[in-house]
Amino acid sequence: MYAIEQIKEYLKPEGRLVLSNLKKEIKMIGEQVQEDEIVENAGIAVRGLGGLKQYLAVLTSNRLLTTDKQKNFLSYDLGKISNINFNKKLTTTEMGFTYDNKEHALSFNNVDLSLAFLSEIQNALGILPPSQVETEERKIVRVMKPIKMSIEILNGKEQLKDQGSVFKLSQTKPGTIEISVNNLSPETFKLVKWERVENIQKSAFDIAGWSLIGSTLGNAGSIAGAMGANIGKDKSVATLFLKRENDEKVPLVIKCDKKDLEKLSLLIVAEEEESTQTSVTPSPSSAIPTDELIKLKELMDAGIVTQEEFDAKKKQLLGI
Repeated sequence: MYAIEQIKEYLKPEGRLVLSNLKKEIKMIGEQVQEDEIVENAGIAVRGLGGLKQYLAVLTSNRLLTTDKQKNFLSYDLGKISNINFNKKLTTTEMGFTYDNKEHALSFNNVDLSLAFLSEIQNALGILPPSQVETEERKIVRVMKPIKMSIEILNGKEQLKDQGSVFKLSQTKPGTIEISVNNLSPETFKLVKWERVENIQKSAFDIAGWSLIGSTLGNAGSIAGAMGANIGKDKSVATLFLKRENDEKVPLVIKCDKKDLEKLSLLIVAEEEESTQTSVTPSPSSAIPTDELIKLKELMDAGIVTQEEFDAKKKQLLGI
């Protein structure tokens, strides 16, 4: 199952021994992940004297999944978890919470990976600990839940600052989004707009037009190739139009299902309108846009645009 592979991917930094010791739990929990859920992260919880006994904890878009002492499956709906508190001790941090009118607790060693997993849980629950309070037991302040989702990038991943296979998108303030690769520090972009792709050829033409203005996406023909080869029967494709602080344009083509589209619809784009989305006719005195014409010709040769579309765009670029 895909969920099992996702869990393994998150646990890889823990080492092969951990993956081997938790093999049965990974399979059991992975098989319980529902089709409409996304595996957001996985971590190693501890119990017993000195925290020597390890067990699996998995965070999905809907639930927190783990096991009890007898290795029976446990599931907590995120929307039903309340009274959350974090108690940081010498070597471990305990997460206490109320669920179904009962008190529960999960403990994690104070190592970077475990603390990152706890931070992921805080974000999923829409809570933030006040950083200025350095006490052993931190009080939690509930805030508006950010938008978070895992994404599968079909084209454009080479433009991100880090390389990897696990991509996560989040928005905590309007107009910007953060994208992290393999749980590393996220990169922040301005969100110009996003569009669902219904016509692959038209979309490839539009994305190429955007990239011609300044993006480093590369050969426009490869965009449509990736899109056409990767769309599944139950999947759609969307394009994120992003900008870095230096105004470098970063279009990302991503695969998405119905749930992903619902989350994308909640994203708030930057107030500044993207002027490059409107066509500008060059003046007759402007230099001939050779690069643009070459890339348009590549699109036509690849069968992405028709001769008529090429001729129309050519006239527009040359101001004919």
